[in-house]
Amino acid sequence: MDTNRRSSIPSTTADPAAHHVRAALVTLAILVIVTGAVLASSWVASFFLYASLRLNPFRAGLWGWPDALLLAWHDGLMPHGGRHLAGAALLGVLVAVGCPAMGLYSLWERSGRRRLYGSARFASEAEIRAAGLL
Repeated sequence: MDTNRRSSIPSTTADPAAHHVRAALVTLAILVIVTGAVLASSWVASFFLYASLRLNPFRAGLWGWPDALLLAWHDGLMPHGGRHLAGAALLGVLVAVGCPAMGLYSLWERSGRRRLYGSARFASEAEIRAAGLL
């Protein structure tokens, strides 16, 4: 066993800077995806909160839910709005994060399967004998 090697996975490039650039790009991509998911969740939560309060949901904007949570509910201006806020947050996360995740999972799951064509049935004893298996 060679303990002097840094990794058991051989590097495809000899340049160590390429490894750092790749790690930085992957980190940046993950941060962009997480930021987009948080912003989408906030907008969808604001949309559902305004709809549950019987206001025009298209005027909610991006900061409708955080404003309602931090300013109105926390200061007592929405005494019975806790359920609306919690429900809107839950639906916002489920719709903005869960739906794309389910879509990607369904595409990934379908890509690995082999398609079957025709009709499946049990072979009769005569067919098994004809194939030389019995």
